[in-house]
Amino acid sequence: MAVLALAAGCSTTSGDEPQSTESWNYTTAFGNTVTADSPPDTIVVDAYSAAALWDYGIRPDGVFGFGLADGSALGTAEADRMTVIGTDSVFDTEAAAALDPDVIIGYSKKTAPQSWTWWDAAQAEQIAAVAPFLGVDVSLSIDESLDQYRSIAEALGADVDSPEIAADREDFEAAKQRVKDAVSAEPGLTVMPLNVDTDGIYIGTENLVVLKLLRELGLTLAGPEADGPWSTVSWENVPQYPADIVLEYPASKPILADSVIYRSLPAVAAGQVLDWDDKRPNTYAEYADWLRQLAESIESANKLT
Repeated sequence: MAVLALAAGCSTTSGDEPQSTESWNYTTAFGNTVTADSPPDTIVVDAYSAAALWDYGIRPDGVFGFGLADGSALGTAEADRMTVIGTDSVFDTEAAAALDPDVIIGYSKKTAPQSWTWWDAAQAEQIAAVAPFLGVDVSLSIDESLDQYRSIAEALGADVDSPEIAADREDFEAAKQRVKDAVSAEPGLTVMPLNVDTDGIYIGTENLVVLKLLRELGLTLAGPEADGPWSTVSWENVPQYPADIVLEYPASKPILADSVIYRSLPAVAAGQVLDWDDKRPNTYAEYADWLRQLAESIESANKLT
């Protein structure tokens, strides 16, 4: 693992410095503590964690998981500078062991914080023999998730107060404020977060953390109420939920292009459509960029509902 000194524009690896004899520990957002005999030198991460840590100058040794094959999870991280341990749900334990990692980092959940979300108990136990697992809590708010990765990066030796990170953080806060100001200038604006595949039509709810953020910034979400992250609807019922702006899942585009009902939605007919994804890389820069696009869409939108 290399940790770049961002402000100085140089890089060092722990291999260039005398190895610490001190043990290392980190308490995750779940409350469990991950320990190692010394500060991690070699790390393996899932693709979303690679994106988050890359912006802090951390260069993981291995990478795996969803969003790696198509690059959608990577942000600015470069897959060809890491050893690919597996894509999607595949994790090659032997390939990971060959790297001899000190810690493995990835998305997890409260019920099994010492396992990647997509491992079963037997696989998690097998991988634990390779290296301890540091779980990332994805149920947190966007701000809390960004803080969580900031904390992990600091524990791995990164300078989390570099000028570059400070600028990205300021851009993120400014983008949030711009959305809030745009909504205040056009109160009652409604957005429909749409996701469609061959199995069904789904409207996102505020149980998705990115949509919870939009609610906090003042936007109204169109769609039926649901206990989970998605409401399932039929094409015939979609027009029952009028929206001023449609948020369109990029992977849905081919199906949406063939839907007469979709093309007839007032927001779509007016061109008031913006891409969105509930699994965006957790970096200040990624969210700042998307929130700026959202603010621009709100500022230029005509009220249709």
